[in-house]
Amino acid sequence: MLNPPRVLVIDDERLIRGLLAELLTVWGCEADVAASGTEGLALLDLKSYDLVLTDYVMPGSTGVELVERVRSRDQGIGVIMLTGSEADLESEGRRLGFTLLHKPLQIDRLETAVKQLLNHRQIEA
Repeated sequence: MLNPPRVLVIDDERLIRGLLAELLTVWGCEADVAASGTEGLALLDLKSYDLVLTDYVMPGSTGVELVERVRSRDQGIGVIMLTGSEADLESEGRRLGFTLLHKPLQIDRLETAVKQLLNHRQIEA
């Protein structure tokens, strides 16, 4: 049996982390959670992941700064950024290769994005 895809959820809101991890588990993924970019990067140093799902606004750093650091570790990892911000992140998304989803989050759109990025990662492997 193949190992389930590994997803790292990085969000400073505990309830959001829990909800996302639960959804990912239902979708057949193994999810780890981190409360900050620093904690998430530490987990990336310990384990390999197929996908990172992160919030844009977090204390200490932005999601864009986090994605830049994730990309320096692994160019091929899928990244989904969630935002409730009005900031224009489309150009950053193209530059860093992340999928941008706006809050309030539509669960079906999240599921579609997760599955597309995980399928893309499997094809490249």
